[in-house]
Amino acid sequence: MQTSAGNLCIGKVNIGDSPQLNAAHMRASVMELIRRIREKSAGIAVVGLGYVGLPTAAVLAARGFSVVGADIKREVVESINRGESPIGEPGLQELVRHAVEKRRLRAVLSAEEATQESDVVIVVVQTPIDGEKRPDLSALKSACRDVAAGLKKGQLVIIESTIPPGTTRRVVAPLLEGSGLKAGEDFLLAYSPERAIPTRTLQEIQSNARIVGGINEMSARAAAELYRSITSGEVYEESVEVVEVVKLMENTFRDVNIALANELALLCEALGIDVLRAIELANRHPRVNLHTPGAGVGGHCLPKDPYFLINEAKKHGIELRVIEAARQRNDGMPLHVLRRIEEALAAKGKELSNAKVAVLGIAYKGNTDDTRQSPAEPVVKALMERGVEVISHDPHAKQDFGGRFSSNLREVVAGADAVVILTDHDEYKRLNLEELKALLKGDAVVIDGRRVLEKERVERLGMRYFGVGC
Repeated sequence: MQTSAGNLCIGKVNIGDSPQLNAAHMRASVMELIRRIREKSAGIAVVGLGYVGLPTAAVLAARGFSVVGADIKREVVESINRGESPIGEPGLQELVRHAVEKRRLRAVLSAEEATQESDVVIVVVQTPIDGEKRPDLSALKSACRDVAAGLKKGQLVIIESTIPPGTTRRVVAPLLEGSGLKAGEDFLLAYSPERAIPTRTLQEIQSNARIVGGINEMSARAAAELYRSITSGEVYEESVEVVEVVKLMENTFRDVNIALANELALLCEALGIDVLRAIELANRHPRVNLHTPGAGVGGHCLPKDPYFLINEAKKHGIELRVIEAARQRNDGMPLHVLRRIEEALAAKGKELSNAKVAVLGIAYKGNTDDTRQSPAEPVVKALMERGVEVISHDPHAKQDFGGRFSSNLREVVAGADAVVILTDHDEYKRLNLEELKALLKGDAVVIDGRRVLEKERVERLGMRYFGVGC
């Protein structure tokens, strides 16, 4: 039967009778939980309603589960309970509104309360790096303590936040065991990192393959059952230690690949070759898949996940030289864009300190409002430090990094000496170049940090074009 608080009780077994009885009770509890997951009668708590947590909660609710989300930001909770998404993810607004109207989704400020009401608890909070490039697990630890305060026997806890190797057993399990319950015996514990990117989060949650790591077989089995209920992709069960490393490998691969593309872009600039054309041809080889260079790497994963591996390797006396070099190269690309701006203005006889620069794109990625670790931040701040008049535009994000900001594109580019494109929004790919030229100063230059414009078209109109990698 199910108690009024939502935890699972199978018969009247005295857990303290013997290890055999305890194990038998747990197995029966797991089978009951799996049955309820399949029937969509299991209550789900999602702790952390950010760029991954809220879409996950909304998808679960859309699939028929009763979901309660928890977040420490009052404005986020109030927005969701009004049926409004505080995140500009395509399709999310409608999904949240429908889930709230159907009373399948609500939000609270307390993770403890959400845990008490649920059978499954998914924790997906931010795990950034600190100023020394070391993992900052303070938000995860806080969330785990709150979950422990409401934890009951028979529940399943899943961590989705990206974490350093060994964190599930060394950090998460002891914190949850502060409840007085034992991980793997009294409650289940699994790790299944998210695999989704902004602008396609809803689609990828429901179609990507998932890897699920449990601290024991029962934990992995129960968590895998939940993900099979929401994704059409394969669900793989593994040990939690393997899964922790796999997630970091995935993002580190992308970061290293981008760093290689960026290095090739720097060389092609010196050689007078267009790196995009070279990459296009190289990728016609059946075993080559070079990524695209650009103004830098942003977001919540790639700029920090490789450091989780780097820091763990140092504990074992290992240097991850390739990974460290890739991070340095990608972190240095905003500075390269700054040099390109200075070079472009100098070609027109202008000094940086006397120029007006229009920055197009504040978000780190096209068609999203996510500004976390955006390459635009160091570029804007460096320009301002040099006395440049900076005015920024973004059709999705609503903030700047200290300079003037306007949602009116015409106002931003009017009278500018240089236009710098730092985000590959669709709006910038469709710029009316004739109108742009008419608004800019007569000898203005274009610095394309995302290669969204065609160099030939820009220069046919009499504007000088400077792109990353050409």
